[in-house]
Amino acid sequence: MASHGGGHVAGYTPARTNQGWGIALLVVLLAVTCWVGAWTIHRNTYREPTDPLAPAGSGHEPAAPAAAAPATGGH
Repeated sequence: MASHGGGHVAGYTPARTNQGWGIALLVVLLAVTCWVGAWTIHRNTYREPTDPLAPAGSGHEPAAPAAAAPATGGH
């Protein structure tokens, strides 16, 4: 193979294997930040089912039945 000096071999392009680490680090930091945020929200808002301060049942009152509207004879 022909050599052009400086250690470069014709037809060979050296790989740039160190590019992209900044983006990879950014993605990892974003994932860790999201996980910490979700864990913090869960820790501050979750109540055990046996917690005496937790509302009974689902926390919703049953809806009152709607009064029957008089039927109209047309449109």
